[in-house]
Amino acid sequence: MKRFCLFSILYFCIGLVLLIVCRDNPADQLYSMIGRTVLLFIKLLQYSPYLLAGFIVVMLTGRYVLGKALLAEMGWAFLGCVFLSAGFAFIKTCIPFIIPFYADPFFADLDKALHGGIDPWVLTHSLQAYIDPTAVSVLYFGIWGLPAIFFPLLLAILDQDQERKQRFILLYLFVWIGLGNVIAYAGSSVGPVYYDRLLGTDRFGDLLLALGTSGITDSRVGEVQTILWDIYTTFDELLGSGISAFPSVHNGIATLVMVYLFERSKWLAPVGVLFCAAILFASVYVGWHYAIDGYVSIILVVGAWAALRKYAQRQPKDAATPFETPIVQPAE
Repeated sequence: MKRFCLFSILYFCIGLVLLIVCRDNPADQLYSMIGRTVLLFIKLLQYSPYLLAGFIVVMLTGRYVLGKALLAEMGWAFLGCVFLSAGFAFIKTCIPFIIPFYADPFFADLDKALHGGIDPWVLTHSLQAYIDPTAVSVLYFGIWGLPAIFFPLLLAILDQDQERKQRFILLYLFVWIGLGNVIAYAGSSVGPVYYDRLLGTDRFGDLLLALGTSGITDSRVGEVQTILWDIYTTFDELLGSGISAFPSVHNGIATLVMVYLFERSKWLAPVGVLFCAAILFASVYVGWHYAIDGYVSIILVVGAWAALRKYAQRQPKDAATPFETPIVQPAE
């Protein structure tokens, strides 16, 4: 985890340099980011009971004996998560300044063609009467947020298999950096909920009406969507801000959780599949993503997981991993 933390600090520095190069008044941007992040954090505290409950469950089910080694690994993991999240925010908010949003018409047309001439959000909102907007907010922020931000920390607590742990650290980085940065720049887009505001059309006008009647607009999800658009239009900064639809990091993290649970237990595998399906549904339902954003993320993460697993199976069991020094057993 120490190497993961050091890598995250380097990534943070790269993001900071990119922010300074691409944005006007970077010092003001950093100051604004800190202030607005604190305000958003206070608003999101309503989800803290869910996060606390998750950590308690993780601690109770962990097999480690709490000691200096575990505390050190947890500390490195926590710091790495913080620096990675901040660096990601810096790099993500620079997307439209480097590659202006251009791909939405293509993704919207492709999405509609793949679903028989119907926009996928229409299909999800056919179940509107059975969906509680508060539950969607809890799922999309609270439940998803725990593995999204702290997955390495969970690995440090729960997993004693060094090979698997480091392999999933690589997969975690692939989701955030590979999907969330590299491919996101290539497919620079805003998603259905912002489509009309960006392009000045009314193509997704019915979606906005549906979000209003379903209660999403007035929920925490709707509030965050408004905040992110305001930050984009005012060239402001906020930790966790930035608009990018393709591919979906939400679905990438959900897929990461799914394949991890699949590896750990056949009893946990259905939970992972349900979680992945729920995030895919919710991401389309709230208008943040085209369905194709989720499909591509799922395919890429499953493919990367399979490739990493196959590669690991070909390596000697005592081979060092990129983020861990091999453990040397004392001679008997």
